[in-house]
Amino acid sequence: MNYSRQRETVLSVLSATKEHPSAESIFLECKKILPNIGLATVYRNLEQLVASGQIIKVPVGQDRYRYDADISLHCHGACPVCGKVWDEEISPSLNDALQSECEKNNSESYSLTFFRICGECKAKQEQ
Repeated sequence: MNYSRQRETVLSVLSATKEHPSAESIFLECKKILPNIGLATVYRNLEQLVASGQIIKVPVGQDRYRYDADISLHCHGACPVCGKVWDEEISPSLNDALQSECEKNNSESYSLTFFRICGECKAKQEQ
């Protein structure tokens, strides 16, 4: 992949957070560094970073995604109401089983997302 200041900026913005931001959030942060960057450029660079294995694209609903610079094997939780994504802690036995499946099937990685309403959305629903 050729060097691109825009791609480097997108990766830098994403790597600077433990959150799992949307493309639009990444775009707003990138604009602070590169005022002339466009949303389409951010989307294109995110897709290139996903394709090269430098970041993870986490689906959170129909045509909604969040992005993660942590490419280690791990699971996510996602709220179907607000789209928030977080790193999900799983049991060591499930982790071992997933790792074993990857090895057995010669898979490089897996994607596992648990969907549940987050605490903030649950609190709003209970009001």
